[in-house]
Amino acid sequence: MPAARLVRRATGVALVVLLGSAVPAVADQPRLSSIVAAEKDVARGTKACFNGSRPGQTKVLTCHYGRKGPRLLVIGDSHMRALSPAFRRLADQGKIRVTLIIRSRCGWSSRVVKNDAKWIRDDCQTWRRNVERYIRKQRNVRAIVTHHRASTMAGTYAQRGPDTVRSWRVALKRRIPVIALAGAANWKSAGPSPTQCLRKNRAPRQWRNCAAPEREVITFDWSVPSVKLARRQYGSRAAFRINLRAAHCPKRVCRVVTPKGQIMYRDHQHLTATYARSLAPLIERRLRATGVVFRAS
Repeated sequence: MPAARLVRRATGVALVVLLGSAVPAVADQPRLSSIVAAEKDVARGTKACFNGSRPGQTKVLTCHYGRKGPRLLVIGDSHMRALSPAFRRLADQGKIRVTLIIRSRCGWSSRVVKNDAKWIRDDCQTWRRNVERYIRKQRNVRAIVTHHRASTMAGTYAQRGPDTVRSWRVALKRRIPVIALAGAANWKSAGPSPTQCLRKNRAPRQWRNCAAPEREVITFDWSVPSVKLARRQYGSRAAFRINLRAAHCPKRVCRVVTPKGQIMYRDHQHLTATYARSLAPLIERRLRATGVVFRAS
């Protein structure tokens, strides 16, 4: 039994208070993570394999993670760099081996990027040719995972599928499946960046003020025509699509902070490394669902 003591009120009536009695706890309130930290939250260790900021940087640089499990080549631009912590987490858990191949402003496609600087356009094309040569030399690759921002590519939407598959052919002809990731949001058309908005909307009840309808921040999905065309030309197990929209945009509303308060974006379009890392279990399930990455036990 808990100990008791008398507490005298002004009226002289004695009240018995049970010491040690349980007091109902106030439910933990979600708390916004650091905005300053979020804006600096870039995937650690990736600077060694991320080039393209200066002319002439066309060599294929690689970062390697993991020592066991199926080997994946993970290829893309800065958006893949942002998402790479999820794959690194799976590699650290011993589930996959990852070779990360990334370049600024240059996704894995044959479509020339839109940029006023000629060296950016030309160096991207050279890097892509070097990536093709690199893939040809690789052995024991279970699949290639790719992700990039399609809005930086020139040309019409109708050209995106053929131009993307043209780059994929070096893998598809060798029966290496390609897995395209989709669902990235771009907040430039919606106004201030997520962190700028959160500075004025820090309270949990205000976070929804920084959200936006999916149609405003996600436009054309290049992975749809690319995967369809690859399957039509190389078979149903040649290409797959992993759509992350449900994670980023539940009920078609794209949020900038998770229900627990973790900021999702470090700028207008790149995920924070911390949030990307939290996507590892989801990405693992989707990779398993393809049936081409993990062998049946």
